[in-house]
Amino acid sequence: MFRSRLFKFALLALLALPQHSLLAAESVLHSPSGLEAIVPSPDLPFQDYVELNSARIREVLARDYYALREEPFGPSYDIDKTVAMRAPYQWQPSGASCADGQPRMGFLLIHGLTDSPYLLSDVAASLRERYPCALQRGLLLPGHSTVPGDTLDMRFEDWMTVTEYGVNSFREDVDALFMVGFSTGTSLSVRYVDAHRDDELIKGLIMLSPAIAARSRIAFLSPYVRWFSDWLSENAERDAGRYESFSMNAGAEFYELTSALSSASFVPLAVPVFMAGSAADATVNMEAAREFFCTKTPRGARTMLWYQATGLDEPPQAQCDGLLVLPAQSTAHRVINLSHTSISMAPDNPHYGMDGDYSICLQYGDGSADYARCVSDDAQTVYGESGLGNDGRFEGKLIRRGSFNPHYAALLDHIARFIESVN
Repeated sequence: MFRSRLFKFALLALLALPQHSLLAAESVLHSPSGLEAIVPSPDLPFQDYVELNSARIREVLARDYYALREEPFGPSYDIDKTVAMRAPYQWQPSGASCADGQPRMGFLLIHGLTDSPYLLSDVAASLRERYPCALQRGLLLPGHSTVPGDTLDMRFEDWMTVTEYGVNSFREDVDALFMVGFSTGTSLSVRYVDAHRDDELIKGLIMLSPAIAARSRIAFLSPYVRWFSDWLSENAERDAGRYESFSMNAGAEFYELTSALSSASFVPLAVPVFMAGSAADATVNMEAAREFFCTKTPRGARTMLWYQATGLDEPPQAQCDGLLVLPAQSTAHRVINLSHTSISMAPDNPHYGMDGDYSICLQYGDGSADYARCVSDDAQTVYGESGLGNDGRFEGKLIRRGSFNPHYAALLDHIARFIESVN
C-alpha cells in the first residue's frame, strides 16, 4: 500500500516538473546522433575499437558542436583536445624496465553515467606513473561522449557487453587484471564478476564513488516515467568532459543495472574490493555501498574509504573491518565536503581542478547572476556536494559542486597498497 501511494505521489511530482525539464528540446544535441559509441564484436582488436569510436566522436563533435559554435567548450578546447578527452584509449607498457618475464598486469577503466573516460583520466595517469609496465585500457559506454540525445536509446545490456569485451581483450596480454570503475563503472564491474565468478584473471575491483544503488528513493519509477518524459534536466552543453543534461532513460537503465546489487540474495564476492566515496554523495546511496562492502566483500581483502566532513556529513550506520572514516574537508582548497563527481579527480586537473577551466554551477540556473559569479569569483565560492548549505549558499558563499578531491594523492597511496596486497 505504501509503495503504491509513493508511486502515485512521485509520478505526479515528476509530471509536475516545469515543461522545459520534461520535453525534449528541438535541438540537435537532444536528439540521437546516429553515431553513438559502438558495441564491438568479440574479435575486434582493441586499437580498432579505439579508432572507430574516436572517429565517431570527432564526426559528431564537428557536426553538432563546432560547426554551430566556434568555441563550444571555451577557447582552450579545440576539437582534437575534446576528442582525446572523450574517447576510449589504450596505453601500452612503457620504459626500458618493462622486459619479458616480469609479472604482467592490466587495468580496465570504466567511466560513469553521462560521463566520459575523462572522469578517470587522473587515475589512469597516476596508475601509469606507478605501474609503467602495466597494460591499460579505457572503455567508452554506448550513449556517451557524443550528444546527450544518444542517452535516449542506450541500454545497460550493451554496457555489459562492452565490459565483457574489455575484460576479454586482456586475456592474451596479462596475468592479473584490475577493474577500475567510477560510479556506473563500478556497477558494471560488480555485475561482471558476479556473472563470471570463476574468472581467475580478475584480481581486484577498484570502485570510486561506488554505485550500488541510486540516492533517490523514487529511482524505481524511472523505467515507467521514461515513457511519459524524455528528460529530467536539459542544459546547455558546455562541459568538454561530460554531458550536462540527464535523460529519464539514463536513470532507468542505471536502476535496472543496479537493482539486484542491494538484494539480500546477492551472493558475496570472493574477489578483493577497494571502495572510496563521500558520505555526502547526492547521486548514489553511500549507505547501500557501505552495506555491500561489509556484507558482500571478502574480509581481509577489502578496503573502503568513507570521506566525511566532521559535524556536517552523516557517519556510516555501522562499522566493519576494512572501513576507514577519513576527513573530507580541506580549508586550503575551500572544500567543505566531497561530491560524487570529485572523488576521482586531482586538485591540479586542468579541467576540473581547483584552478581548472570548468566549474559546476548549474544549480543557480544557466545565465543567472549567481551562475556567473559562481563560475568566475573564486573568492566568493566554496566546493561541496549538491544540497550543501541553505538557499544556495554556505556561510554566505556560493557553492560550486565539487569537481576534485583535495585528498587525491593519499587516495592513490591507498589504491597502490590495495593492489600490492592482492597482486
